[in-house]
Amino acid sequence: MTEALSSREAIFGNAKFVDLLNSVQLDLSGAQISFAAPLSFNAEIAKGKLLVNDMFKIYKFENLLYTIELSGKEIKGYLEFSYSIWFNEMKSENDALLLYKKDASGKITNRLANAFYNYDEAAGIIYTIDLSKPYGERITIKSLADGTPFSEAAKYKVAVNSYRGNGGGDHLTKGAGIAKAEITGRILKSTEIDLRYYIMEYLKKNSPITPKALNNRTFVPEIWYRQAKEREFNILFPNK
Repeated sequence: MTEALSSREAIFGNAKFVDLLNSVQLDLSGAQISFAAPLSFNAEIAKGKLLVNDMFKIYKFENLLYTIELSGKEIKGYLEFSYSIWFNEMKSENDALLLYKKDASGKITNRLANAFYNYDEAAGIIYTIDLSKPYGERITIKSLADGTPFSEAAKYKVAVNSYRGNGGGDHLTKGAGIAKAEITGRILKSTEIDLRYYIMEYLKKNSPITPKALNNRTFVPEIWYRQAKEREFNILFPNK
């Protein structure tokens, strides 16, 4: 690894930690779009030689990789749901960026409202997240990553881990609007070995690896996002 990689940035979205996971999933599956989330809250991969223990920091769980079929409309719904359980609907630059639990008096705490391993982001598409808009109006998908127009009516091959592909987190049911009984029928193929193995092979093949930012998603209003991220990073990760 030519530079350190941290999962802490991924808690606020648009980070190289998740970009690496999505890059592996796209490479392995041949899908057009990939969804992934940070599976570690506070993991640090040091610059230099990667160790076996680092693989568990990058990918904690024993998931397979699924390739599923989703429509453009379902993909947008999936993303709307993911960001709705993750980011607050901001009304001003002073509002909280992330969603947090509240104490008995209704005051916001420093504990996340929902599990960070459900904070899915996409690769393979160019999109924006409007933090000032309500659920259902936040996501604008501009195109596929190669510039091809994105259509809500089109069908796409999408890479997800098996937890998500089996309905975990409710992204496919509550987000994409797919009935639980229909999820299995959307699976086009699955790996036989867990995803961590393929991540390790990808890193070997591309060694020395330099984590790259995909730069495919943008938060707006940008200044609200940037300032709130700085404030809340210091709350969630003091002295980091």
